[in-house]
Amino acid sequence: MILADYHMHTDFSTDSNTPAALQAEAALAAGLNRICITDHDDPGYPGGEFTLDLDAYYPAIRTLSDRYRDRLTIHTGIELGLWTGEADRIRAHAERFPWDFIIGSTHIVDGDDPYYPRYWEDRSVREAIRRFYEVTLENIMTFDCFDVYGHIDYIIRYVPKGREQEFDSRDYLEIQDEILRQLIAKGKGIECNTAGFKYGLNHPNPHETLLSRYFQLGGTILTIGSDGHRPQHIAYDFSKLPGLLKSCGAREYTIFENRKPTQIPL
Repeated sequence: MILADYHMHTDFSTDSNTPAALQAEAALAAGLNRICITDHDDPGYPGGEFTLDLDAYYPAIRTLSDRYRDRLTIHTGIELGLWTGEADRIRAHAERFPWDFIIGSTHIVDGDDPYYPRYWEDRSVREAIRRFYEVTLENIMTFDCFDVYGHIDYIIRYVPKGREQEFDSRDYLEIQDEILRQLIAKGKGIECNTAGFKYGLNHPNPHETLLSRYFQLGGTILTIGSDGHRPQHIAYDFSKLPGLLKSCGAREYTIFENRKPTQIPL
């Protein structure tokens, strides 16, 4: 049983209106004993969205942690949207407070988020996906201010409906391998993000093939996160994970406190 959800959002994130206390209550109802709140901070995001008020956010989560300390361990985290155009500001935000855990993610590719249809205009699906992985590799080579890389195949969630046949996942094996090798060499981990199930993909992000490859290459750091933005999404489909992860070669999952990993048996 997975007892820790290390990727969730609250109303400090632009795309959530759920108070942090409701996420904590949802975690308790799901039988968790530990969570990390990881609200979005994407310096330079188009239109100024996903700018986190760090001075309000960090003390609020610490206060919540104190309030729940006898029932639920709540860690302070952040999901940093990485891109090289804002490298100095991103590093400064990572150093601003003594976070327990930092997710690094790719949300911006050449000025656009693949979530939006405009990203997919004027290029093939095959090219759009490859460019996402190229930017992810650039981010990994540029930044050290994160603990795990979030939803490495995030882009697959947003391939336009009806165009799913325009790419072959085998086309990206080489660059995916290089992404995983660089993360392992830098002592960074990945996450198993169950929002893929929520989006109807029938697999987590990353896909089982990528999870298996990570362990084949010698990776050991794997956090579990629902990417939940609402209470009903906390610990989403966690019951599917022990068997799935063991089939990929995992025997443990990872929690972080004070940016230090601890392994928990599956």
